[in-house]
Amino acid sequence: EELVRIWAHEALRLFSDRLVEPEELEWCSNKIDDVARDLFAAINHDEVLERPLYYSTWLSKDTRRVSRDELKTFLSARLRVFYEEELDVPLVLFDQVLDHVLRIDRVLRQPMGHLLLVGDSGAGKTVLSKFVSWMNGLAIFQIKAHSRYDIEDFNEDLRSVMKRVGVDGEKICFIFDEGNVLGSGFLEAMNAVLASGEVPGLFEGDEYTALMSACRDSAARDGVIIDSEDELYRRFTSIVQRNLHVVFTMNPSGGEWKNRSTTSPALFNRCVVDWFGSWSDKALAEVGKEFTIRLDMGDAESAGGSWGINGEHLMARVASAFEGVAQGGLHHAVVSALVQFHSIAQDISEESAASASSTSRTFLSPRDYLALIHNFTSIVNKEREKVEDEQLHVNAGLSKLKQTQENVAELKTGLAAKTIELREKETLANNKLQQMVADQNEAQKRKEEAEKMSVEVDRQQVAIAERKEKAQSELDEAEPALISAQNSVKGVKKKDLDELRNLKNPPKNIKLTLECVAIMLGEKSVEWADIRKLLAKTDFIPNILKFDVDKLTNKQIKTVRTKYLDGNDDLSVEKVTRSSKAAGPLYQWAASQIKYSSIYNSIQPLRDEVEKLEKDAEEANAQKETLESEVAQLESSIASYKAEYATLIRDVEALKKEMEETTKMVDRAQSLMKSLGQESERWSKSSESFQAILRNLVGDGLQMAAFLTYSGFFTFNTRRQLLSRWREALDLLDIEFRDDLSMVESLSMASERLSWQAQGLPADSLSLENGVILDRCVRFPLIIDPIGHAIDFVLNKYKDQKIQKTSFLDKAFMKTLAGAVRFGTTLLVENVEKLDPVLNPILNKEITRTGGRSLVRIGTEDVDYSPKFNIILTTKNPAVRLTPDLCSRVTLVN
Repeated sequence: EELVRIWAHEALRLFSDRLVEPEELEWCSNKIDDVARDLFAAINHDEVLERPLYYSTWLSKDTRRVSRDELKTFLSARLRVFYEEELDVPLVLFDQVLDHVLRIDRVLRQPMGHLLLVGDSGAGKTVLSKFVSWMNGLAIFQIKAHSRYDIEDFNEDLRSVMKRVGVDGEKICFIFDEGNVLGSGFLEAMNAVLASGEVPGLFEGDEYTALMSACRDSAARDGVIIDSEDELYRRFTSIVQRNLHVVFTMNPSGGEWKNRSTTSPALFNRCVVDWFGSWSDKALAEVGKEFTIRLDMGDAESAGGSWGINGEHLMARVASAFEGVAQGGLHHAVVSALVQFHSIAQDISEESAASASSTSRTFLSPRDYLALIHNFTSIVNKEREKVEDEQLHVNAGLSKLKQTQENVAELKTGLAAKTIELREKETLANNKLQQMVADQNEAQKRKEEAEKMSVEVDRQQVAIAERKEKAQSELDEAEPALISAQNSVKGVKKKDLDELRNLKNPPKNIKLTLECVAIMLGEKSVEWADIRKLLAKTDFIPNILKFDVDKLTNKQIKTVRTKYLDGNDDLSVEKVTRSSKAAGPLYQWAASQIKYSSIYNSIQPLRDEVEKLEKDAEEANAQKETLESEVAQLESSIASYKAEYATLIRDVEALKKEMEETTKMVDRAQSLMKSLGQESERWSKSSESFQAILRNLVGDGLQMAAFLTYSGFFTFNTRRQLLSRWREALDLLDIEFRDDLSMVESLSMASERLSWQAQGLPADSLSLENGVILDRCVRFPLIIDPIGHAIDFVLNKYKDQKIQKTSFLDKAFMKTLAGAVRFGTTLLVENVEKLDPVLNPILNKEITRTGGRSLVRIGTEDVDYSPKFNIILTTKNPAVRLTPDLCSRVTLVN
């Protein structure tokens, strides 16, 4: 079964790869199946012959069958490294790419394996050859052609590459594009290399001698000893045939295809043909799907909807790219639109070329389709960002207006509340002021009363002092005698008292003295026997010493004075002392006490008066202190009222100021809201229109992208025809778009258009459309400009960027080009009738990255590539003959 599968695989490679039309390919595939069923009966034909038939050595050491998914996973990983190390050109691994990669790999692995890759420009012939060569460790060689590159340069390049292979032992893939065939001798030389591994006359004279010397050294290194130069040369050509792989890339659309296929038989005899053709609908669909899979197409799908109901045939063309995923959605419809737009542009291009009025024609290729996708994703992303940004601003404006209305309402409510608060505070402040004034009056009145009371208290204190002084002076007269008597009593001895007590019948004056003492001490009986008992008491003398004169009653004083002291000559201090030492001091004591008591009693009214005056003074003083306390309290209250009143006044003023500012703010806000009333209405409508713009964004983006990609070459009427057919396709696919969409207004701003007109661009619709295409094109432009208006416009437009004018005939062209590429200036190339091959890497943007530098090959050197670099090609020939290769590399602007 595996043998039959390998047989079928080889049959497809030998026969099917050479065929062109889809019907021929299908016939060949069916014929292989029929032969297998006839001759290999005992196998499961459906399983063994199941397509695709992939064989590779990449996933194992030996050649073995691989599945599509295994191969895709492996190649995706290798491609990422290839992008970083070699060429930054993104590839989509659709089925056709896998087929061609394996076919190229199969041939490059064979000795004397050479390829003829035939297909449209941009189909991937060169890139895939480079990728497979890199995968197999082959060095890549391409001639660095330019307008002055001739057969001598070509022979020098051939000698160099053959020596690298035959002498140095390198394995090289020589990629030779038909654009590099600058003379018939180029193909003749390549025919000879393919046929025999040598070019007659290539190595002669010194060149041949040097080659033989190098071959001899090479053979010695390999351990081979050959003396004959013929044998050395045969070994050299044999190694060249084995290790030099030539890959021819050709475009069948060009006029040279038939001539070359007949004049160069070795191209077909010695090369394995791989017919790339153009991309199939499935390939276009897979590329479109891959490059738009992450594109934000809005929420139309999530909101529900149906697409392509009326355009089922368009949806079916790309359905194979959506196997295993949901079909019939917006993404499916968009990919259908991309493929259909490209197909419409191809049909219009053929119709235009076939018309009688046609003087020139364009060729469309997969590069145009890639530019369409790039323009579409770029426009949708930019327009969505722009619309969402504008919507954000408008919604923010509407939100601000709404917030302002709410704020004004809040301010008005706050203003009303503040008015009430202001009135309350003003009332409170007035009340405080009145209370403060009342308390001030009361305090003043109390102060005056306190001052009067203070004067009265002072007067009373003077009177009290006078009375006290008078009473005290009278007492002071009797007090020394009293103190003297008390001291004498202290000196009475016990024995003297005992003597008195022992007297049974004492002298009269002694008896009278002791009776006086007994009466004053409060004794009721003055009999001598009772007096003797009194004298016998141990506390007799202490009681006398402690005697309180204030306790003497008037009766006692009167009795002692009248009965004993007054008019009694026998009673005197001297006489009594003579009668008894003890009785003398006692008499002195009694007499001084009676005298002191008499004086004391005589000044009693004065003392009472003093006491009353002191009481009155105390009351007056208490009243004065009360008044002073009240005054202090009132003054404290007044100070507190003053502080509270000041605070209230400040609050009132602050409220007034705040209310004034709030009123101004409300007035301004209301004035602004009134003036923005119409603007608010317009914004509301704009906000609604944004939804419509976003809803139509995908359809509008498709039209704008197709316009930028395909319209540039065609006349104004043909552009309208293109647009009409594209819109019919969108209608069939149920993709919404704006009927009134203007390409010029959508893809440029009014200020830009005015600037262009000031720079010399005519104001007619065709010129403005061309201005838009020039401004937005992805690939560098080629302008067909018979009158010269466009050249003047371009020179004015890029004047500030130091634009340089040159042509391919300029001797310093290469130097000028390298300078512009390196320093990022704009270059205008005039009279481009035929493209100089030196521009191919630049137009293809074949940028290699090395050590953080971006480099592009110009002739024989790598030049730093500035992202600001721009090149504009122009021709004044309206009937210029455009090759498919040139059309695929530039944006045509007619």
